[in-house]
Formats: sequence, C-alpha cells, structure tokens
Amino acid sequence: MLTDWSCFPASREDIRKTMPELTKMTTWTDHLGHSRLRSFTAQDKHFWLEQNPAKASKWAKLARKGHEIAWEFESAGGPYTGRVLIDGEIYTPAEATKKFFTDSTRRR
Repeated sequence: MLTDWSCFPASREDIRKTMPELTKMTTWTDHLGHSRLRSFTAQDKHFWLEQNPAKASKWAKLARKGHEIAWEFESAGGPYTGRVLIDGEIYTPAEATKKFFTDSTRRR
C-alpha cells in the first residue's frame, strides 16, 4: 500500500510552526460562534478570547489601532481570571492601562 506523505508536515519543527501558541494570536485557529472572534484553550484549560474591536471600550479602540488583545477565563463560559494578553505579553488590566493608555484616556 502506498501512502501520500505530502499531506503531512515534514518534521517536528513544521508541526511546531502549525500549532497554536498562546502568545502568538495569529496562530490561533479556533473561532467563537457568529462573532468569529479568535479563541484559544491553554493546556491548563483556561480559555482566552480575542477582544471584539467593534465594541466601544478603550480596549476595543486599542485593538482597532492594531494591538492584539485577548481576555483570560478559567474555562469556556467560566469567570474572568483578571489577566489580559496584549501583543504577546500577559498583564493585569491595571498594568496594561498604565502601559497603553495616557492619563486622558484612562478617565474614560
């Protein structure tokens, strides 16, 4: 029996390149419902959901400016953990606010 191996990655490195990574949102392949927002479930089962850029929040505005933002939940449908991923780095909202917003935008 002949097998067409061309459909399989050639190496572990190729497999690694195709696997979604938490800190690289461009690798995320799951999407949530009709919103089509990217999502990621980590090995610890924590669920990360992309910020909806269509919303009116300061975080959505930051996403519209090109930043990749996702929020962490204990599980899909679970409570928010208090952590946010922005451009590959994990922050608390307070840390992210200090880093990404000026005094005038923090008051909104």
